[in-house]
Amino acid sequence: MKTISPQKTLWLSVTLLLTVVIILISIYSIKSGYFDIFPYFYILPIILLAYLYPRYAVYFTIILGWIFLALVYLYGPVDIRLYAASSAFFYVFVTIGIVISAFSGQLMQERKYREIFENSQAGMFTFAMESQKIIEVNQQSADILGYTLEELRNYLFSSLWFDDAQEAKFTKRIRLDEKITDMEVALRKKDRTVIWVLATASMTKEGLVICSVVDVTESKRIKDELIESELRYRTLFDGASDAIFLHDTDGWIFETNTIASRLLGYSKKEFMQMRLHDLDTHPELLLTPEKIQHFQSRGHMLYDTVQKKKDGTTIPVEISSRITEYFGMSAVMSTVRDMSERANK
Repeated sequence: MKTISPQKTLWLSVTLLLTVVIILISIYSIKSGYFDIFPYFYILPIILLAYLYPRYAVYFTIILGWIFLALVYLYGPVDIRLYAASSAFFYVFVTIGIVISAFSGQLMQERKYREIFENSQAGMFTFAMESQKIIEVNQQSADILGYTLEELRNYLFSSLWFDDAQEAKFTKRIRLDEKITDMEVALRKKDRTVIWVLATASMTKEGLVICSVVDVTESKRIKDELIESELRYRTLFDGASDAIFLHDTDGWIFETNTIASRLLGYSKKEFMQMRLHDLDTHPELLLTPEKIQHFQSRGHMLYDTVQKKKDGTTIPVEISSRITEYFGMSAVMSTVRDMSERANK
């Protein structure tokens, strides 16, 4: 249930109290024969409620208007001119309530969007598509770009770009599609350093572009470092002279290098459907509970065995296994060395 703020509660109480007072004044004025002033008093509570609760102001105005008419008919003299004037006031009340309610509703909507705009955790700004001048900007945008709010207002959005090709792509997409979703772009801060932002934008019919940006410089740096690290790892992994298998303690294979496929004849895709046991001539002796316990306590293990190739032939191998991590999970990296030459000596 929506709670009412103390400030609104106070003004609502004032409005209701004022309404009661006006009704009492109306009864006194009608009985005393004063018909010219008291109808104007009804405008004040209508304005107050329309400002506080635009959605309910019209209903309140109609009810208040009917109360006004009822008081006139109950306590006033039988006079056609009085009845006509009272009916006219009734329609004036309703009209005022509707107009003020609509205006107040628009103000509340604008205030709500203004609060969203100013308090957003993302940088938000608007700029004219043709002139590129920034019109409205929130504090988060200023913090991201290193400017003050005053410096960014009327600043050219085109002056913030680091890459002309990116700017041309951004402008083309916004003109053709009238919206852009999560586009990574490079912008320059006031101190000329380059930052990466995730930009979302849409264009109104009036040619105004509403844009939000989130600073992703740090996450992009980490992502690039991970990609670079992955490339280095893959280069070393595939460049090794021995076959390498990444698997769990049950033997299920996660990853292999190119030497493994060359040594045993299986494709990488085929390896991913296999266990290390499927390659061994004596799988029951490969990773017994005793060996696994010993392996986990020491963290590494070295043993000789015989593996089966895809064509059915066998080769003697030396397997060196150690505990490692694979995407944050505990895993085993087993290096398989072909011992055929040594066995033939």
